[in-house]
Amino acid sequence: MKRFFVCLFILAVFSGVVFYIGCPQFKISAGSMGVVVSKTSGVNRQPVVPGKISWNWQFILPTNAKLIEFNIKPVNVNRKISGQLPSGQIYTSLYNSSDAFSYEFDFSVSLSVTPESVVSLYEKNIISDSASLQDYLDSAASSVCQLAAGYYLSKAKEDSLFRPENVRREDLIKAVRVFEEFPEVDISVFALTNSKIPDFKLYQSMQTQTLSRPSLNNTESSSVDNSDSSQNSTLEGTLNE
Repeated sequence: MKRFFVCLFILAVFSGVVFYIGCPQFKISAGSMGVVVSKTSGVNRQPVVPGKISWNWQFILPTNAKLIEFNIKPVNVNRKISGQLPSGQIYTSLYNSSDAFSYEFDFSVSLSVTPESVVSLYEKNIISDSASLQDYLDSAASSVCQLAAGYYLSKAKEDSLFRPENVRREDLIKAVRVFEEFPEVDISVFALTNSKIPDFKLYQSMQTQTLSRPSLNNTESSSVDNSDSSQNSTLEGTLNE
């Protein structure tokens, strides 16, 4: 009888050890998740998250599996997008205008990804560790702000009464189609904290006058064309559509 209980105790201890080895969630810290990658099964599509039991037999085999931890706390960033309309400085100097036709937008953005999205990004070789995930989210924030600035400028060009502060976050994200380039990213906060939009009516008036002046055909107009061609950023491309 005593031997039976000893064997039962040993079996219980062994089972407990095997269970612990196969449960990587105990190794994940709060605010993080893990991706299991093994030689026998490749990438496990089931994310490892704290507090949720998930047993992976791959860890029983020595050196077979590894757990890659990712910090999935929301990334909060501030971005400033600024610049000047094509040839704006030339028009300003030609007509002694006080408007330099510059624009400026300050954004506050908060982005995050779900554990399932992290697994998908890892499978696509877009990220490899927690640092590359943070870089990816940082890049996504920059792209979203750049697209938003371009959208604001194009709308302001069409309507002089347009105010970017009146655009709802949901409408903006839908308009710039962020989900096409970053489908795995969730944008929980997207706020425009400051904005400056150039006078498009004045800009277009000066542009028309400049291009219609005969004296500029071989001199100033050449400078204007060169200035326009040298500014090929995304925002300016949007304005010239």
